[in-house]
Amino acid sequence: MTLRTRGGVPVLGVAAVLAFPGAALAHVGATAPVATNFNARITAFGPHTGALEAKVVDGDQMLWLRVRIPSTTVLVPGVLGEPLLRFDARGVWLNLRSITAQTDRIDRFDLKTSANPGAPPLWHRLTSGHAYGWHEHRLHVLEPVARGKSRAETVGPWSVPLVVNGHRTALDGVLDYRPPPGWTWVALACLLALASSAGALFARRRAPDAVVALGLAATLLIWAVRTGRELYGRPAVGVAGIVSVAVTSIVGVALLLGLLHRDRELRIFTAFFAGFGSLYQGLTMLPVLTHATALTVLPSGVARVSVTLILGLGVGALVGSGAEELRERVPRARAVRELGGLA
Repeated sequence: MTLRTRGGVPVLGVAAVLAFPGAALAHVGATAPVATNFNARITAFGPHTGALEAKVVDGDQMLWLRVRIPSTTVLVPGVLGEPLLRFDARGVWLNLRSITAQTDRIDRFDLKTSANPGAPPLWHRLTSGHAYGWHEHRLHVLEPVARGKSRAETVGPWSVPLVVNGHRTALDGVLDYRPPPGWTWVALACLLALASSAGALFARRRAPDAVVALGLAATLLIWAVRTGRELYGRPAVGVAGIVSVAVTSIVGVALLLGLLHRDRELRIFTAFFAGFGSLYQGLTMLPVLTHATALTVLPSGVARVSVTLILGLGVGALVGSGAEELRERVPRARAVRELGGLA
């Protein structure tokens, strides 16, 4: 396929397509889950907690705590009762000697953990702000109890102790479970991928822009799914999330320009990379198809259908545009050999 650039628009489209997978990674972290079967609900704050706000993040993975009155001092003990985190007027501090910091993967290279819960704490300031979120194992310690369950149910209670201005209290809640949908949606995505690929191969001569239509539909769906993913607060949508939505939108517009351009070769070229990006994004969001709850602002059902279509239509665009490239290269290679023979 020979790519001609006219007026710079093709260059923009190609650059955007190549940047497409990178835009998908511009999120809060590579390890942030996209779906879950569990939800840890907060049911009660103990006394002396009027100055605090707490939220569970990513189903049952993280606990976020904010001190509304900075003069309030809050100590979060670890699983052995050792000091783990401290919130005070100067910020949020981590005890580098806490063994819970290691087991709960509060990843710091300078941890000096001690198995003795009575060891003097070694405090390191994490932030000068008054809010912090961390992986809290006590939220999901009961997950194995739900193994093999086929119905939604409350698995059991959880509790995270707190010491607020010297007063012992606790953050209490329950762990809810919803069974996953199994592999039905993955099977549907595979069937759709086969159907769209066969359709693209069959129609590429009579309706060559069928491949472009597949890429166009997949691009619009990815745009919606990525935006919904970025707007899922942890616990709020920060500046990074807004920037990521803006980047995703810029990439989406550039892809649409390439797919709707008057140059047919550019349209097919863009459809190929849109299909590749769809496959990448679909695999990234695959847990949405195999888990009960999608971690997005979109309803889980809408997200599940969208990811299924992204995988199915994207593979069709990838296969169809790749076949079109081969169709153009074979005659070109034959002509080159014939010219060489004449010479």
